[in-house]
Amino acid sequence: MLIRYRFLSFFLVTVFCSLFSCKTQLNDQPLLLDPEVKTGKLPNGFTYYIRKNKTPEKRVMMYLAVKAGSILETDQQRGIAHFVEHMSFNGTKHFPKRELSNYLEQSGVRFGADINANTGQDETVYQLPLPSDNPELLANGLQIMRDWAQEANIEAEAVERERHVILEEKRFRQGMQQRFEEQCIPMITNGSRYGMRLPIGTDEVLMKVTADEIRSFYKDWYRPNLQALIIVGDIDVAAMEKAVKIKFGDLKNPEKEKERTAYRAELTGKNQYMQFIDPDWGGISIEVLMKRSRATITTTADYRAVLMKNLLMQLVSARFRQLPFVTFNDVAGGLTAMSVSLTTKPAETQPSFQSLWLELRRMEEQGFTSAELERVKKSYGHKMDEALKEKDKTASEVLIKSYLNHFLTGNIALGISKEQELSKALLPDIALAEINELMKSYMKGTDRDIIVKSSEENKAFLPDEATVLSWLEQVYVQPLSPFVDDVQDAPLLKQMPQPGKIIATENFDKVGVQKITLSNGVNVLLKKTDFQNNQIIFKGFAEGGASLYPDADYQNAINAASIVSAAGVGNYNAQQLNTFLSARQMQVGPFVNDTYQGISGLTPIEDLPAAMEVVHAYFTAPRKDEEAFNILIGRSKETLASKGNAPSQVFSDTVNFVLGNYHMRRRPQSINSINAIKLDRAYEIFKERFADASGFTFAFVGNIDLETIKPLLEKYLGSLPSKGRREKARDLGINTPAGRISKTVYKGAVQKSSVILTYSGPFVYNFGNTIKMDAIADALKISLTKRLRDEEGGTYTPNVQMNMSKYLKQRFSLMISFDCAVQNVDKLIASAQDELNKVRTSGPSAGNLQKFKATAKVELQNGSTNNGFWLDYLAGKVMNKQPLIPLSDYNDALDQITVQSVRDAAATYIQDKNYIRLVLMPEKTNH
Repeated sequence: MLIRYRFLSFFLVTVFCSLFSCKTQLNDQPLLLDPEVKTGKLPNGFTYYIRKNKTPEKRVMMYLAVKAGSILETDQQRGIAHFVEHMSFNGTKHFPKRELSNYLEQSGVRFGADINANTGQDETVYQLPLPSDNPELLANGLQIMRDWAQEANIEAEAVERERHVILEEKRFRQGMQQRFEEQCIPMITNGSRYGMRLPIGTDEVLMKVTADEIRSFYKDWYRPNLQALIIVGDIDVAAMEKAVKIKFGDLKNPEKEKERTAYRAELTGKNQYMQFIDPDWGGISIEVLMKRSRATITTTADYRAVLMKNLLMQLVSARFRQLPFVTFNDVAGGLTAMSVSLTTKPAETQPSFQSLWLELRRMEEQGFTSAELERVKKSYGHKMDEALKEKDKTASEVLIKSYLNHFLTGNIALGISKEQELSKALLPDIALAEINELMKSYMKGTDRDIIVKSSEENKAFLPDEATVLSWLEQVYVQPLSPFVDDVQDAPLLKQMPQPGKIIATENFDKVGVQKITLSNGVNVLLKKTDFQNNQIIFKGFAEGGASLYPDADYQNAINAASIVSAAGVGNYNAQQLNTFLSARQMQVGPFVNDTYQGISGLTPIEDLPAAMEVVHAYFTAPRKDEEAFNILIGRSKETLASKGNAPSQVFSDTVNFVLGNYHMRRRPQSINSINAIKLDRAYEIFKERFADASGFTFAFVGNIDLETIKPLLEKYLGSLPSKGRREKARDLGINTPAGRISKTVYKGAVQKSSVILTYSGPFVYNFGNTIKMDAIADALKISLTKRLRDEEGGTYTPNVQMNMSKYLKQRFSLMISFDCAVQNVDKLIASAQDELNKVRTSGPSAGNLQKFKATAKVELQNGSTNNGFWLDYLAGKVMNKQPLIPLSDYNDALDQITVQSVRDAAATYIQDKNYIRLVLMPEKTNH
């Protein structure tokens, strides 16, 4: 289950009251809902949205939205809205006794990953993705939605069992972030009801609430005039509408309806300040929120305000080199805010904060330039054009969220055709003076919240309100130099490359891939798809990476790509390169990891030549920039300072170190490791890694014109330097260690434990074995969820992860993880081991194995129509030196595995002699 907090959440469509009078009649027009969605309201008030969409094919997404969340709870009900959500999965009229999840999993619809729900303060939303080519399952999908709407079985026995699960979910969420939310939300929502209604509720209510009390809330608020069914997918709209009217037309509203009050958090005109002192916080942090009211998008004037806000966001982001110092966020209760935040070491708080605010002052007083505004207008226009090109390839999950937003907030879901038309008409009319005035309106001195954060040990360095205000005053008396717009009109490359030649071509017809070999030894795999109309994604890689360098050089090697990316390439520094890329809606970047180096990217078809030019530049013309390097190192130190001393972070660092065989390259990052990074050496390593392209393989996936791309490959890849080194990565022994290891980390005061159990060892890596091992992990997760969560109520989300490697060494590791109460650690570990032993001795249950097969086939079907899936598939096959086989072979192999063959694999590989138990415990326990 998910709980959604609507404060400080990024929302694609945020809106502000228009500050300016409309310049054209267009701004007075009401906006109309997307004409491609069929909408209606039944006599009982139940609303529906139905839209045909064939991406992905043979799939449909259903949402049930209820305008009832934690905001409607009384003081005695805090947590009941979320409790209702849980109970909806514990039995309904037509799917009693948790039969719902069992039924859906048999069809490849997985609880948590697919079927899910979330409870917010204003709403509860249930989601159900289904195959649309199975009439029985589709009809039952509507029945499930109907059951959730008004026919959940809220039985006393199930309530008692689920109570423990919810308390474990609450325990799971306990930590620094939860403590921060509990303290800051009341302030940033100006003392409104939103600050007192976090959806997770209170221990007092959760421990004592009865089935009758939960049913009372359910009957009051789960009613048709507060509900909507949203269906988007590969369906017959007319038939679906008819079925919805029949299925939901007889839902009843209560005879005496409770008023559904619309709560809001109002602006007060006052400024506020608070300190958050927490033992887990690192460094000193300052956050300033400049709040204003959020309007609803119903007219073209509202939409114009959205455009202005989006342009301002891009302008501010560009000034800060895309670093997230300033963000525009929604706050609960109808507020929105421009948020300014940074984390520093105590001695650097004042200068860092003042430096950041000086840039904001420059924007406030001097405004932006015409050239800056035209660039972001052009970039925004390109984004809308690209979205329009992909109109018929937009995923149902994207479309359904816009209709959900319309039902919950009233924001009109226009559809991309109208959005592109509107933005094209309105963008030219937005003047620089308006944008500059909008920036000034955010920088006003009222409705401003200042939040400063630190640990107890740094409390003495924490500025009080008067100190922060004095820092701001000092900024406004400093000299202010003019902004210099750093734009580059020169070519990216100093000279054009001399093309190589294609010397061989090979077709793999069964997977629709063509392999090209270039004269310098570079191999290229081309996979033409029509999954997106105007997208090509690519990845180039070669063996070696940081493994080829001694431990003393590890930090230089592993950070080499980031350091060069911060400097830029060719004639362009990083800021100029970012402008070059964003204007073309493409992304290109290098990487160096432990065993590989390479470059990956994404581009529209028309910008493929420019993307290839950037690729060539990273190989042949990387830059070195001391100022950019110092900024990057400074940011790394700030990030390290902000990591703090949280128990989860300390435990994670310990887990990585132990499972990395105590290798120095798996030690937690420290100031010393950051200080070990040297610009000259990192730059030298980057050049070494990309000095020889002969060992590289590039994979391109997307709407490729095979004949058009070949000259580009010859020009930009065939011309790359070639030395014929054919390097191999070194095996540094960074594997899960053998033997039996037990380690307990004692950290923190929260009465919560985390457990990680790992089994590992040598493994015969082949096609059949990998599928059997995946079956072990999947079936085990199902059985652990049933036992540890549903039956024992001991944890919220048990997880099982299987990792297998062929490269360097053929090995596997099976990891079981969960959080729980301190007193339940040993009991739950014993239960988990018992379930694993059942798999090793008897194999998974036939039902759980069938669920794995169904889910794997659904995931394969969905993935096979996705460009990213194919890029990963091709890269994985090359890295593991495996043949390219058709996906039908996977389905055949899935059909062939049996309970016995999975049992044999588990018994063969998963041995108790290689077992690691890692546990996080609080420093003091209450039992």
